[in-house]
Formats: sequence, C-alpha cells, structure tokens
Amino acid sequence: MPKRDENYMRKQRDAIARAALGVLIEKGYHETTLRDICRAANVSNGALYSYFPTREAVVVAACAIDHAKQAKAALPRDWEDYADLREAQDMAVGTYTSRRFRLSLQFVAAISQMEDPPEGLSLIFQTYRDKIKQTLLSFHDRGIITLPLGIDTTADLHAQLFFGAEYQLTANREYPREKVCEALKAGLALSAGLVEVKHSLSSRDTSPALGSP
Repeated sequence: MPKRDENYMRKQRDAIARAALGVLIEKGYHETTLRDICRAANVSNGALYSYFPTREAVVVAACAIDHAKQAKAALPRDWEDYADLREAQDMAVGTYTSRRFRLSLQFVAAISQMEDPPEGLSLIFQTYRDKIKQTLLSFHDRGIITLPLGIDTTADLHAQLFFGAEYQLTANREYPREKVCEALKAGLALSAGLVEVKHSLSSRDTSPALGSP
C-alpha cells in the first residue's frame, strides 16, 4: 500500500475532528464514546487511533477546529460589540452556545484530574488570547483605548473577565444578568483605558459611559 501523503493525512485528521466536534457538542464530553465518533466520522476504531492516540487528543483537535473558525471571524469594529458578550447571553438550555460551554466545562473538569494536560491544549487558549489581542490593538490604533497596562496584560485580563462572566451567567442564573454584564463592561473599559470612560470621569459626568448599574 503506497504511503499516504501528508496532505491526505491532514485532511482525514481534520475530517475526524470535525465529526467529533459535532458529536461532542450534541452529547457532551462524558456521554460521547469513541464508537460515537467513529460512527460520525465513518472510520474504524483502528483508523481513529492511527490519528489520535487518546480520547483527549480527539477532543483537543475538535476544540482547536472550533476555535480556529472563530479566530477567522472579523474583528469587532465597535467597543460595544466587543464588550457585549452576546454569546454568553445566549445560554438558553439546548442552544449551540450552551452546549459548547457545557463541553468546555466538562473537559476542564476532566483535565483537572490529569497529571499532564493533553498536548495542544495550550494552543487553543493562545488562539483565544490572540483574537482578543488583535481586537485590542485595532482599538488602540484607532485611539479608542490607551492600554495603560500594556497589551499582553490587558489581553490576559480580558480573557479572564470573559471566562468569569460566561461562567456566572451560566451557573448562577438567579443573579441579575444585567449586573454581570455591566460589571464586565466596566472591568473591560477601565483595564483597557477606554477613552470615553476617561473623558466621562474627568468631566465628572454623572451618567456612566457604559450604562446604568
């Protein structure tokens, strides 16, 4: 049998990862079996293991495809679009967004009990941070923010703010969503040095630039 070229192998690997992502989103991490993934990808168990030595490796590859797709999306043009956290506000039971977040939480819980994180996982987080960094730099270039903490610290901080807000909106549904979103907007604006906020504070405007608390 002739040796398969790298391009074919890459395409086959990506096809399996895409099929796995669909199953993982639908059923969650704990309920998805390797048999489910093989069936969705139309491959044998042996073929699956030839590309992914562990179950975790399949999940990382699937999540990497999901994040890469989001990374290719256009950068937010307006600060409000960036700070609005629309995805996290669409966490109704059964929606794609809520199921995607379920997969994230379940996989993180599983990773917390592993001695070593799965290979490639850090690249997923880096992809997420890079998108935030690109967005912040575009705002800085247009004079919308001043980045008093520097780009790297601000990008890391914003990633944590987004993660925390998503978790709060999902796990603590009795807490007013408006408070979570307003706190997020304030944290993002102040840490990034939003010019409108600085102007508002310096002029002692009694109306907050990002809405009422």
